[in-house]
Amino acid sequence: MKEIEVMTINQHDYYIMKEVHDKGICYVFLSGVEDPEDVMIRKSMPDNPNLFVPLENETEYHLATLLLFKEN
Repeated sequence: MKEIEVMTINQHDYYIMKEVHDKGICYVFLSGVEDPEDVMIRKSMPDNPNLFVPLENETEYHLATLLLFKEN
């Protein structure tokens, strides 16, 4: 059985489904533990890799999804 990490955001738990790295930034693809359709992408900050924040704009969203599909 595979172990899945969980990240808590605003008192909601999310499974970390995938992590991709690009230029010192880690993008995490999350799915809600209680509601699998509750999905989101967060990124780490280069100066604080333990802090994950929302993506800044649509361009960054496209980059993150491109990186996800490129790895698969």
